[in-house]
Amino acid sequence: MPMSPDSLTWRARWWRSVEHHPNLLIGGLVLLLAPLLLLLVWLQMARWEGRQLRDAVQRANQSLDIRQQQAVIDFTLTQRSLKGLPEFMAREPRLIRALEQPQQRDRLRLATDYLAQVSGFFLVDLCLLVDATGLTLAASSDAGVQGLVGLDVSDRDYFKAAMAGRPGRQFAVGRSSSVPGLFLSAPIQSATGRTLGLAVIKTDLANLAQRMKMQGLFVEDEHGVVIMAQEADLLYRAVMGAAIHRENADFRRNLYKRTEFPLLELLPGGFAGQPEIVRLGPSYRPVLHRRLLMVEDRMALHLVEELSQIEAIQSNHLLVLWISWLGALAGLWAVSATAVFVIRGYQYRNSIEAAHAELLKLNDMLKHQAESDFLTGCMNRRRFDDELDQEISRSQRQRYPLTLALIDLDHFKRINDNHGHLVGDAALQHFADVMRAHIRQTDRFARLGGEEFALLMPDTGSEAAMLLIERLRQRVAAAPLTLEGGAPLTITASIGVSSLCLLDSHDSLFKRADHAMYAAKSAGRNRAIFSPCPLGQHEISAVPLSTSV
Repeated sequence: MPMSPDSLTWRARWWRSVEHHPNLLIGGLVLLLAPLLLLLVWLQMARWEGRQLRDAVQRANQSLDIRQQQAVIDFTLTQRSLKGLPEFMAREPRLIRALEQPQQRDRLRLATDYLAQVSGFFLVDLCLLVDATGLTLAASSDAGVQGLVGLDVSDRDYFKAAMAGRPGRQFAVGRSSSVPGLFLSAPIQSATGRTLGLAVIKTDLANLAQRMKMQGLFVEDEHGVVIMAQEADLLYRAVMGAAIHRENADFRRNLYKRTEFPLLELLPGGFAGQPEIVRLGPSYRPVLHRRLLMVEDRMALHLVEELSQIEAIQSNHLLVLWISWLGALAGLWAVSATAVFVIRGYQYRNSIEAAHAELLKLNDMLKHQAESDFLTGCMNRRRFDDELDQEISRSQRQRYPLTLALIDLDHFKRINDNHGHLVGDAALQHFADVMRAHIRQTDRFARLGGEEFALLMPDTGSEAAMLLIERLRQRVAAAPLTLEGGAPLTITASIGVSSLCLLDSHDSLFKRADHAMYAAKSAGRNRAIFSPCPLGQHEISAVPLSTSV
């Protein structure tokens, strides 16, 4: 017998109402869950977006670190190669004689021929000979550029610097060619020390850009003007606070042959929690930006890393948010759909994180392969050269001793010829294993190529290093490689050792160790020979650390 409505509890009445009017339940759930789902979805998407932004910025910073190192190397090498050329020209007798007697046409002709030879050989665009009054006496391109000889450059900064007895450097637009370029100068002096004039070279910006990798890079001169850039929109723009805006129109026209320099704005990116992101004019796209001040060259390098994926992340975030909100308004079906969507969102995020982790793992593996020798597992020549440069700099700065040993396996060719290359490879691996088992944690051990190895011993003077090397040599000789069949193969090595002297460089330290190694081979092999500092120098020394092996 059915129960009367009055005898039912409130729960039973509510459930019966739901059974008869399911739309009420759906509508109620929508009204209750839609704001909550919207809030939850918004918070989750904001968190996801923040993580994506952080990952994108981190990857961009890693790329920027690598590009920054390469850009500094390229710029430094380019500038060094150009800076030494005027100083080299300033010692040329033909230029000195032409300045001493400029009225002698034969001497001017010889000077012009020499400038043309220098320009062609060193691939610079222009070479000039200027007297002490600022007049151009000879030019490498006189036959092709009108008005160079007799041109007055006394107002140029590179002229003033050279006449003051120091090298000069200035960016300017050529007065005859109207081609922008970098001018470098050096004073030419007589035998009595009197400044007769100066030697000048000019490298056009197009030529200079070919010597450097300009992708994502632009160069600012001492007046804050962009003089080199791959993007034409950036050229001749002035950075914020540039000194060129404080100069008068005559100065601008004289140096750049223009008076207007649009501002190159660098504005905040507008991304919460990511102050590193900025917007670079004139396109105002989101980028990472770094400014490297090259004090000696009076220039600044600007590195830019594009972040175009950020806008896609924001678009995806808004799209997902609206889809989730519309799904919430659809009722119970929307709740189910949202649950599925959230699960898929987590799966998608996990797949991205897994891909990112795999990419980091692959990057670590590629870095290890790039810095290690594939056969022995030791660091390779490139990595060792970097470590050696760093240790030399540290030793010279902190006055700690540093010793380098170059090691060459004796009769390695005979091992390959008699036993085959597989045994030769095994001998190299065995030697590397024995060395790694007995060197200190602070030592750097590398394979330079073939059967040649290197051992860098920081904080170790010559006496302690020779004791250590001798023990290592004995350990290697006392640990033969066991061949198939049980026959032992004794491995010995010839070792050249040199300690860092006060005036040493990478090459000089390496050269002395190399000579000592060949001396050890000439003296009968299986020995270590030390190469002392050159006459008049002494090695950098301090209290040595423990030399126990």
